[in-house]
Amino acid sequence: MKLLEQNVRPFDGLDEIKLLSSLNDIKEYLKKNNVKFTVEYQSNKGCNPEVPWTILHVENSISLMFAKDKLWQIYLEEDYKGILPNGIRIGMPIDEALKIDPSLKFDDWNENFESDNGYWLEDDLTNNTVLSISVFIKEVLDDDVFYRYEW
Repeated sequence: MKLLEQNVRPFDGLDEIKLLSSLNDIKEYLKKNNVKFTVEYQSNKGCNPEVPWTILHVENSISLMFAKDKLWQIYLEEDYKGILPNGIRIGMPIDEALKIDPSLKFDDWNENFESDNGYWLEDDLTNNTVLSISVFIKEVLDDDVFYRYEW
């Protein structure tokens, strides 16, 4: 299965890349499948707590975000072809996505649409389509729980 076509599952990950996987396991998976990636480090210096993040960028379409060696968020954009279980996909009209999932609400602070079903969407203001999909661990929904990094 091609990486850019894997299904997207809230609170779970992709078909073959699972949330809470270790950084080394994901790097090995990508190398084994001849998928090129770049690595970015965010020190989060000055944050409380000061936990650095490692981000793997894959084929300009997937960003895999790790904290304390665990994958906590997958950000999908551009040429990603996988879909959410409800049929929402990148490139579809945002109005259609809002009809599919009535729980999607715009968050002014983060400037995205957040679903009660465990994912976020960003919209492209130039053509009113879904620009990105993010899935994450359940702990992200509660800042107090997430930033304890006990997951």
